[in-house]
Amino acid sequence: MGETKAGMAPDADSIGALIDAWRTLVGRFPGATLERADGVATTFAHVPLPLMNLSILDRPAVDEADFSRALGVARDRARSCNHGSLVVVCPQWAPRRWRSLAAEAGLEVSDAMTGMAADALAPPRRAPPAIDFQRVGDPATANDIAVVNAHAYGMPLEVAACISHPDIWTPDTFGVVGYVGGEAVTCTAAFVIGEMIYVALVATLPGAHGRGHAEAVMRRAIQYAQDAAGPRRIWLHATEMGRPLYQSMGFATGAEIPMLAVSDDAPAH
Repeated sequence: MGETKAGMAPDADSIGALIDAWRTLVGRFPGATLERADGVATTFAHVPLPLMNLSILDRPAVDEADFSRALGVARDRARSCNHGSLVVVCPQWAPRRWRSLAAEAGLEVSDAMTGMAADALAPPRRAPPAIDFQRVGDPATANDIAVVNAHAYGMPLEVAACISHPDIWTPDTFGVVGYVGGEAVTCTAAFVIGEMIYVALVATLPGAHGRGHAEAVMRRAIQYAQDAAGPRRIWLHATEMGRPLYQSMGFATGAEIPMLAVSDDAPAH
């Protein structure tokens, strides 16, 4: 089994925050599947965006056989989803040969994210940019969050469109879009979930990077959530590109969490 790296937040906290956040977020979609048994927490929104269809291995594997069995459970559940889905593993909880075992199960690493948390944000590094903030509260602003995420992550709009689903944007969800010259250029959302504030859907148009937009819109969304629910531990799961920004804002690095997809040469299921 792998060892937790020095200075990391506990792996259980990173995985637990992801499961709690996704059960809340995905659970808002009509017809969502939420299942947690046999070492796998499954959250399927049944939408075209694979990130909204996750199966998360939720405990340390006893041995290689136990790990492979959990991967099999995740793949079996994927058959119930008509769209692409991902399997999330924590290497610190997996056997050393986890990549080989995943390949034997027809899975390969497609991306990775890092759990990060902060009890309070560090002071801003610079003056905020000139930007008009609007809280998501109607179909137009919800659609703008989907459009910005689509452009930021190179997704077709029809894949990202599920982000604008009205059931996501409940009163305890604080989505914020930042506009420059009337154009939506950046966005994020802060969800009040139990005793945490969870930050997701952070995105900035490719041509607007490096101007402080993402930090500004994140701070605004987090402040809205704190004003409504009080100070709470703040969690997010970062891409490699976003991690330096979050570290500068005071987020501590936790477990790195690979996401596995069915490999191209895997048997169809």
